Amino acid sequence: MNLDKILSNKIFQSFLIFSIFRAIYGFTIVLFAYFFTQKYNLSIYGSLPVFIFSIFVSRYFYKKFKLRFNL
Repeated sequence: MNLDKILSNKIFQSFLIFSIFRAIYGFTIVLFAYFFTQKYNLSIYGSLPVFIFSIFVSRYFYKKFKLRFNL
């Protein structure tokens, strides 16, 4: 298989977009949760609502990305 055929595959494109999105979004959420727990002096369990909320937000954004990039 040549590289052009792999890069034009919709499944590969979807996987690539999702991976890049999760890396950036995940890093941002971890930083946000860290600063949130430090500012309000919360335990690790205090950041759980942030992570649970981010699950639903990331699904929403990924659906929008799929429509935007026609995947």
